[in-house]
Amino acid sequence: MNKNFNDLGISPPILKAIEDMGFKEPTEVQSRVIPHVLKGEDLIVMSKTGSGKTAVFGIPLLQMTAPDQSDPQALILTPTRELAVQIDKDLKKMAAYLPHKMTTVYGQHSVNAEVQALKDGAAIVTGTPGRVYDHIRHGCLKVKSIRYLVLDEADRMLDMGFIDQVFKIIKTLPKKRITLLFSATIPPEIQSICRGYMN
Repeated sequence: MNKNFNDLGISPPILKAIEDMGFKEPTEVQSRVIPHVLKGEDLIVMSKTGSGKTAVFGIPLLQMTAPDQSDPQALILTPTRELAVQIDKDLKKMAAYLPHKMTTVYGQHSVNAEVQALKDGAAIVTGTPGRVYDHIRHGCLKVKSIRYLVLDEADRMLDMGFIDQVFKIIKTLPKKRITLLFSATIPPEIQSICRGYMN
């Protein structure tokens, strides 16, 4: 088990940022999963809230996306706007020494501000399924360059009735991509996502 962030293959600017954030050593899920994500593998991770999973996908996404490309390369779907905002905040802290732009899209938030942020370019977009799908439908969220999809708290998205929107979003994305699914439990509907859309 890697007891040190230095052993996980993380780039120096991100190591410096997570040190600033007070991360001393990786949690179990971080040390086990980050190296696999960096290798570009599809993964299903059963982990509870508070296990440090934002860093599990956040660190590799920042490392594997190009900051100078205007279209999004990573999409993170979350069940609630609170979680979307929290993830975006954490990503921005992890990207303190990187030029990456990120944005969030979610209900009860200014659509115009979101459209402008997407126009200005964002390497990583975090959002709730309904709002993400709206932006894709209206052509504001360009999906052709998305190479990474994160489904965070997938079982909660299912419980909240978002699973159909999640399927619709997945169908618009490039087939050649890496999918990471995080869920505390893996009910049959979540298994069907794994079987149908993951390697």
